[in-house]
Amino acid sequence: MKIFLVAFAVVARLVPHPWNLTPVGAFGLFAGTKMTLRQAWLVPVVALLVSDLITGFYSLTVMAGVYLGFAAAPFIGRLLIRDDENPAHILGAVGVNAVVFFLVSNFAVWAAGYYPPTSEGLLACYVAGLPFMGISALGDSFYCALLFGGQAAFRRMYPGIELDGKRL
Repeated sequence: MKIFLVAFAVVARLVPHPWNLTPVGAFGLFAGTKMTLRQAWLVPVVALLVSDLITGFYSLTVMAGVYLGFAAAPFIGRLLIRDDENPAHILGAVGVNAVVFFLVSNFAVWAAGYYPPTSEGLLACYVAGLPFMGISALGDSFYCALLFGGQAAFRRMYPGIELDGKRL
């Protein structure tokens, strides 16, 4: 499952898409509910690393913020969704994940010097990033619906099937 999630996230980052409309955050949330945290945080981080190896690296400070923001997703998934895949919990996790990623990644953009090193510069950076937060939340919502909804449908169609010792 880990390899599938990473491969899908890499492909989704490489095909043309609107800014921030990728499955990386959603896959991190999903991985946080299906794997140990030791393994789950690798899903978004490895997906980012592999796709960045192909598309090219950018500011180290910004990359650190992006990677850190996405690495938080499995922890958020584990904390807010756990084994209770209630749609309200998933939606709440998507919202928290979008806010955490927004705060961390935009702080890194500001710290990298793209905005003046003042509180006004930080505020301007966050204001400029607001549209992207909405797109991230939309993408995470779509891909979480696909992942968790697909899993629920699979469970109904094939009850009792297990993967890695866990019921799908």
